[in-house]
Amino acid sequence: MKRNILFVLAAFLVCGLAVTLLTQCKKDKSTNDVIVKRPAVTMRYYVEVSPDVLNVADIEINYIDAAGAKQKEIMTSTVWNKPLTANSLPLTEGVWAKLTPKASIAEGDYQLQIKTAASYIAKLADGTEAYEAWGNDFDEVIPAENADEVAAWCAKSPTVAITLNEAGNAQLTTVDFGGNAGSDGGGVLLCELFCWIWDLDPAVYCAK
Repeated sequence: MKRNILFVLAAFLVCGLAVTLLTQCKKDKSTNDVIVKRPAVTMRYYVEVSPDVLNVADIEINYIDAAGAKQKEIMTSTVWNKPLTANSLPLTEGVWAKLTPKASIAEGDYQLQIKTAASYIAKLADGTEAYEAWGNDFDEVIPAENADEVAAWCAKSPTVAITLNEAGNAQLTTVDFGGNAGSDGGGVLLCELFCWIWDLDPAVYCAK
């Protein structure tokens, strides 16, 4: 009888130890599991041309997608707007409108203008937000009267390229799309355009 009692007590102790260990393991697992927050980045490209540009040139948009791959699209209207999303940093944005003069261009009074921009909003893992936009000189309008002048203007189509680091800060960079002249990254910080593209209040975002 005494042996049976000891056996039962030993069984209880073993079972109790097993339950304790399992509970502890479960607790340790839940305690040690760390949810890694990843940044959420929305990239946006913007290209706008004057109506005369569509009359004298074919437009091919070259850009870097969220995975870092080079893509192409044909632009058929005066505005091209492309949003993309990514969840990792660093990353590179780049956009270039390849302008090819049409085969036949009549003499005329053409007003040529192109607006090219790259912007982003990055919600970082620590909860903070970073944002910026870069582009070419949007006020520049170039007159052209013949095919040669149109071709000279088309060859200078600006490239806008920026690199975002892990902290969500951007700096100008270069991207070779195979034919883009200069690849100077664009050079103008365009806060008002950024707000216009994203439908945001300039008083809030441009005051940083």
